[in-house]
Parts: sequence; structure tokens; C-alpha cells
Amino acid sequence: MTSIFTQHVCNDRVHDYCFRVYHLSLRCLTCIILILPFLSFRIHAQTFQLGEFEVSSISFDGNDELSTSELAAILQTKETPGFLNKFLYNSISERLGRKNEYLDPVILSEDVARLRQHYEDHGFHDAEIDTSLVFAVESKTVEVEFLINEGYRSLIDTVIYKGIELLPDFAQNEIDRSPAIEKTNPFVKSKVEDEVKRVLLILFNNGYANARFVRDSSFAMRYLSTKNYVVRLAFKLGKRYVFGDITINRELDSLRDDITNEIILDQLNYKHLGIYSQQELKTSERNLNRVGIFDLARIDVKIPPEEENTILVPTEITVRPKDKHELAPEISISDENNNFNLGTGIGYTNRNFLGGARTFSTRLRFRTQTLREFPDFFARNSNSVANVDLTFEMIQPYIFSNKVKGTWSFSFIIEKQKPYLQKIVRNKFGFTDQFAEFTMGFLDWTLEGVALQRNQTFQVDSSDLESLKQLRQLEEQEKRTQFNSIISFTIQRDKSNDIFSPSSGFIHSATFEESGLLPLLLKKAQPDLPFTQFYRVILTGRWYFDVTDSRFSIFGLKLKSGFEDKWGESRSDPVRAIPQTHRFYAGGGGSIRGWNSRDLSATGDPQFGGNVAFEGTMELRTNILQSLRDDFLDKLWTVLFIDFGNVWAEARNLQLQDLAIAGGFGIRYETFFGPFRIDYGFRVYDPAGDLSGRKWITQRKLFGQTFREGIIHFGIGHAF
Repeated sequence: MTSIFTQHVCNDRVHDYCFRVYHLSLRCLTCIILILPFLSFRIHAQTFQLGEFEVSSISFDGNDELSTSELAAILQTKETPGFLNKFLYNSISERLGRKNEYLDPVILSEDVARLRQHYEDHGFHDAEIDTSLVFAVESKTVEVEFLINEGYRSLIDTVIYKGIELLPDFAQNEIDRSPAIEKTNPFVKSKVEDEVKRVLLILFNNGYANARFVRDSSFAMRYLSTKNYVVRLAFKLGKRYVFGDITINRELDSLRDDITNEIILDQLNYKHLGIYSQQELKTSERNLNRVGIFDLARIDVKIPPEEENTILVPTEITVRPKDKHELAPEISISDENNNFNLGTGIGYTNRNFLGGARTFSTRLRFRTQTLREFPDFFARNSNSVANVDLTFEMIQPYIFSNKVKGTWSFSFIIEKQKPYLQKIVRNKFGFTDQFAEFTMGFLDWTLEGVALQRNQTFQVDSSDLESLKQLRQLEEQEKRTQFNSIISFTIQRDKSNDIFSPSSGFIHSATFEESGLLPLLLKKAQPDLPFTQFYRVILTGRWYFDVTDSRFSIFGLKLKSGFEDKWGESRSDPVRAIPQTHRFYAGGGGSIRGWNSRDLSATGDPQFGGNVAFEGTMELRTNILQSLRDDFLDKLWTVLFIDFGNVWAEARNLQLQDLAIAGGFGIRYETFFGPFRIDYGFRVYDPAGDLSGRKWITQRKLFGQTFREGIIHFGIGHAF
């Protein structure tokens, strides 16, 4: 029997192989290390040292269970870089490229030991590891291959927990749910350690502040008869603690009499004499920092030693309030509506407005995608794309509980798109609730009046019936102000590991909207009230995978679908149209990047959008200069992407052959506010085709058409 803390050592088997010049097996590796200072070879009247051979390749053979990338990450022996990296390193700067990598028998021997230990930590006690070296004398390169016979992988036969027998049932049930190790699982040392951390965290969150793992009474025993493990994990619970006195301190240079203790206490997830929980401390501190009125909020805790005759855990809260009033100009860069927007504005903020930690703000903002149209950004018959809005907003961070936040906003908006100019008055109520640790819910009620003016110079294809239908609907909307009452509910589950640049996890969201119910109820009082009854559903999924386990290369996938349709009386009334602000559009930096924003549609004119949407994106993001780790150049990423999708007027129009496909590449530079993005997209498959009917990239000239017609997109943040 062996313990996880004293790893079992197995003997190696030596293999014999034939090579072009030399073969150095593991048997002679020790000898090479001993005589290395005196070692040289003389072949064809040439003398060379073993350390002069560049490592041209590193490969693995026989690693059926553990991945090549996982094993390669363990090695200190590295492949020599390519020509470009060598040139940058030797000719320009050592910060840019990579140096040549040479064979070092000492390091190679240590790599074999590291691999053996890694296999043993993953349950392979019979693993045999040898090396194969193929030398090329003329080029002074060597190919390194690790020859692996993994053997039997030990399983876990039994998991025993000791010291937790007196836990309350709900805490015991929490331990029983989702364990990191289970019977019949392959033995992995790191997962055993993860299970220890998981159990300790559950204990810390259920009052056992001084709980600890008893290493001397714990073991992972491997039986030679079965070659499998019995894992025993022992814990000492100690006392069960409760929260004691709560002390609040304010930094002396920022006293604010309007911020009362009740405001701070409302954001805490724990109460005096409540069961101690490490998780509740963290969420309480996060609540205080998110409330918006503090520059700093910190909770310090002092857990009494086990020998003290008390179960009370006092906490001390330190806050540094922000300025009550703030007036700030701004210059904005965004990719709103899937295109690059430049803007400016000014904002005023009043923190703790009328008490209760609520925040009142007003913002005047202007942004445009068409600087070339200056100064006619809002001329009715121009081709400009611009927006100006004046918004008054109030945020209430505590409604019924600190998990529910409320917002109210009132906005005056002028929006200019190529086909029309809209003047919008919008009143919006919103509620945000945290359903679970990773799940949020958003409920919004929007009341708006929209006055639309058509661009009389905007032309559509007179031979396309759908475009003509859309134009007639636009003309009807122009005749009178439309009233919209829209109720929207979104549920989102976010298990990604980073808000700006996730490398693992997923984000799933579903949005359901309904419009027209309230105006329908008011119809008797206001029979001439113009409105449209419609509903909308949007489903979005984003997934992220670290291909290399070191955040060097990340694969991302996004799928999004949307459907909307009229209901009730509006369904049979061709005059009533779904508002332009609630249509689906395709193309642009956050959509299918071979097209400009609102420049892609399978039916009708793309500027009018559609009622059915489907799109997806696959991206490979590579941190090409990660090895520099200089906190400057290592923030640069390259991206390869494929986008596909389209929008349609109706579900019956949807056809697979209408899916547009775009490809391209880009760069990202990570900043504190998210990555700055530059993408170049080109059309791989254009369902509309060109003037000659050519749709596929293979049917067009690569440089004369495909690349020349490509589109550059700028943005802040990843495309998804």
C-alpha cells in the first residue's frame, strides 16, 4: 500500500530503437549527464558538442489518456522557435521573439522525472517513460520523442469522510452533492485536493470558522492486490460560530452625514447572531462595492481562537464614500448596433439622492457612425447614422431585499438611420434580481412614443416585393406617432471565468418580450391609440474553451436566434408594423463581419431588418506573445474567425442556402476596460451573389474581389 503523500516509484523498461544517426535511450542518459563537460562527437571530420543541437520537434507516443498539450506544458525542454521569432529575438529585441532552444540532457532527465510524477499523480503507477533522440548532424538539430506505456490506471474504490458525523443534515447533504471524487472515478491527486477544499468551504459557510483538514489522519491508500485506491479524508470541525457585533468605520477625510448605518446594514447578507458564513461575508462586501456610493468598502473579520470561550465572530466594516455630486464630460467609443461609434457627452451624478443609497443621474450623449456627414447628422434626407439622447435615471439598490435592484429612466432620443429619422420619448422601469449565484433575472417595462420621418431620398429595389412592402409600412408609421408598451423578461446564467476575456465557461440567456397588452386594455378609453401587438423571443449561447490549458489559445463559440411576430388584431392588419427599434438586423463588427452594420438580409432591404434571425460565430484567440510576460506586449492577441447567419422577413422564408458565411482575422489588445478590437472580415459565401451571380469565394478573384471588398471593424470588447 502507498500513500498519496509518499508516491510509489516504478521501474522503467528500456527499449531499443534504430535512428538515422544516434539513439540515446534513458539507460545512457545518466552517463551523458556525468560526462557532459567532456563530451563531444567527431563525425565526417566535424566536431560538435551535444549542447549545440537545436530541438526541432517534441512529440509523444503512447499517451492515450493524457493529452499532448497537458504533457508538453510540464516540460522544461522546449522546441526551438521558427524563423520569424528567431529574427525578432536576434535582430530587433529580445522582448519580441524567442531564443533558440538547445538540447540539455540534464533538463531532459528532469523532464522524464516530471512526466513520471505527473502520471503517478493521475493514477498511472505502472507508467513506463523512455526517450528517443534523432540527431541530424548537418543541420545540428535533434528530434525529441517521449515513448510512453501508460499501463493500468488506478481507480477509486472507496471514499471515507471522518470527523463530520455531527454536521447538520443540510450541511451533510451539501457535501454529498457534486463531490469532486467518487467511487469508480480514476484517481487524480489534484481532484482529491479539490475535494478537501470543497468540503472545507462548505464547513466555513456553515459556521465552522476554524474547521481544518487533518492531514495526519488522512490518506490515499493504493492496494497492490486491486491496484485501486481507498481515500480517507479527516476533518476537525471545532466550534460552530455565529456573527457577533458589527462595527462601521468611515474614513476621516470623507465623512458623509447623509450615509447612515442603515444604508450599509441593508447591503449585508448576514445579521447579528446569524450562523457564520465565509460566503455571506464575500457577497456582503461585493454588495457594498456595487451599490455605487462608495470608493472602497471592506469587511474585516477576527475569528476567535478555538480555546477562547466564545462563539461570536465580530466584523468591522470600513467604507470610503464617493463624492456626493459629480459632473463629468466624456468621450465614448463603442460598438453599439454592431458598428464603430464615436461620441461625446456630459453627465451629472447625485449619489445617495434623497437617502436610501439611491443614485440619480442625467446624461446628454451624442454618437455617430458617419463622421463624414458632419454637420448634417440629423438631417432627414441624409445618409447619416447618429444618435443623441438626454436621459434621467434613478437607481434604487434595495427593493424588498439587497438582491433586487430597481431602475427608472426617462429619455428623449433622436435616432437617425439611413432610411428614417425617429424621435422617441421613452419611460422605462426595470428590476434586477439575483436568482442564484450565477443566475440573474431582468424585468423591464418600457412605455414609449415614436414619431418617424422617412428619408425621402432613400431608394429600394422596385423589383423586390418584400422591400416595397417594408417601404409602405414605413410610410404608414410616418403618418402618426406610435405608442408602444413593451414588457421584457430576461434570464441569464453566467459561468464564464472573466467579465472581459473569458477562457472557460459559458453564458446562456433567454429574452421574452410582449407588446400591446396595455394599449389593448386602454383601447376603449383611447380608441384611436396607434399600437402594434407583437411578441419576441431571443435565445443566446456563448461557450469558451481553453485549448492549451495555459490561456494561450482560446476557442469561442456563439449561437443566437430570434423570432418575433404580431398577435391579436395586429396580425391581420398590414398597416400595423413591428417598430424599427425592435427588428432584427445582421452585419457589422458584432455580427457577420463580411458585411457592414445593417447590410445583410435574405429578404427585403437590410436597412429595414427582419423578424427572424439566426447567427453564429467561431473564434480562435491566441496570445502570441504570452511567453514574454512583460505586462505590455503579452496583452496582444490574434484572432481567426468564421461568422454565419442572416435575417428573414418571416419564418417560412428561412432556407439553409440563405446562410451567409464570412471569415477573417483580427487583433485584440487587452486594456483595463476590455480588449480593443480590430477585425478584417471578408465574404466566404454571399447568398445574394455579385452582379454575375457568383456566391462562393472560390468563384471570385481572391485579391481583386474578395480581399479588396473586405471590411475593417473597430470595437471595444470581444465580438462576444
